[in-house]
Amino acid sequence: MDTEFQALMSNNTWTLVPYTGQENIIDSKWGFKTKYKADGSIERRKARLVAKGFQQTAGLVRWSKQAL
Repeated sequence: MDTEFQALMSNNTWTLVPYTGQENIIDSKWGFKTKYKADGSIERRKARLVAKGFQQTAGLVRWSKQAL
């Protein structure tokens, strides 16, 4: 998980901004997956940070090109 987080930060995937109390915060969660070789041994473990999209309002765009 630390490796994935460092990759997101080094790639400038997002920019942290101060919370002013007026925005709705969209939660996120970590998803974990284990990849196996053909013989059943563990090849690697993967982590992914996913936004919980069900908290978004339909038709309302919260992102700007500067935020992406």
